[in-house]
Amino acid sequence: MFRYFVRRVLQLIPVFFITTALIFIVVRLIPGDPIQAQFGERRIPDTLRAAYEERYHFNEPLWKQYFLYMGDVLTFDLGDSIATQRPINDIFRESLPRTMRLAGLAVAFQAIIAIPLGIWMARKKDSFFDNASLVVTLVMLSIPPFVLGLLAQIYLGVKWNLFPVSGVNDGWYSYVLPALVIATSITAVTARLMRTTLLDVHREDYLRTARAKGLSERRVFTVHGLRNAMIPVVTVLAIDLGALLGGTIVTESVFNIPGIGFRITRAVVQRDNTIITGISIFLVMAYLVINLIVDMIYAWLDPRIRYD
Repeated sequence: MFRYFVRRVLQLIPVFFITTALIFIVVRLIPGDPIQAQFGERRIPDTLRAAYEERYHFNEPLWKQYFLYMGDVLTFDLGDSIATQRPINDIFRESLPRTMRLAGLAVAFQAIIAIPLGIWMARKKDSFFDNASLVVTLVMLSIPPFVLGLLAQIYLGVKWNLFPVSGVNDGWYSYVLPALVIATSITAVTARLMRTTLLDVHREDYLRTARAKGLSERRVFTVHGLRNAMIPVVTVLAIDLGALLGGTIVTESVFNIPGIGFRITRAVVQRDNTIITGISIFLVMAYLVINLIVDMIYAWLDPRIRYD
């Protein structure tokens, strides 16, 4: 298991540097002047522009900018915002916990609802419940998140007064409604995946062998069937968590939650390259770490994987 872990870490290192180089180059090549964008139509004095260029290394060749930037990143320094002059690490410390709460709650709702629903759909295959559930999950997938968010605010927030409709002043309770909105579509995908993989696993030879050995149907289902069917579902849950860290832009905007998605939206409008690059590179690191954890869970669920 340790050798498998080391091998996976070594594979992630080139992925990290290639991905961060692409992000850095693409953000730097976006048309427009990020310094002028902070001053609008006003003329920037030459001395002030020179000070900005020196501070953010804009006067250096692109390849040198990347190596200087990565030197800081490897010491956990993501630089300063061009627009606010604040350290990006401080902005992260404010925004990341809010996005983590939102994404964590959404994935928790996804797992709690989707896995039992998928199992039940598989056990009741081709029944009225199975067909009705497939239709409902298709409807859940079809509704755009911002429409669902607005409907949830109107009915669950304003008319029925069950949840706060905006902001984070009510602590964890403020995140329940937006997390349910995010979980709606990803729950539908996971439930359908759980149903399909469980039905596929039940056609495998080793389950017939387990039944032939006289094991109870409950033991065959939980120990042999469910454990193997969980492998792709665990992958989807982890990938969703990584994607939600950066993909909550619409929901955070609708519910006015100042998390990572909210910050990156403002950075794009303000042409704040350093925040866009810093948040994107952080998300790359988060995604790689989450995938490493998933690989370890994979190897635990199916030991054959770590010997391949």
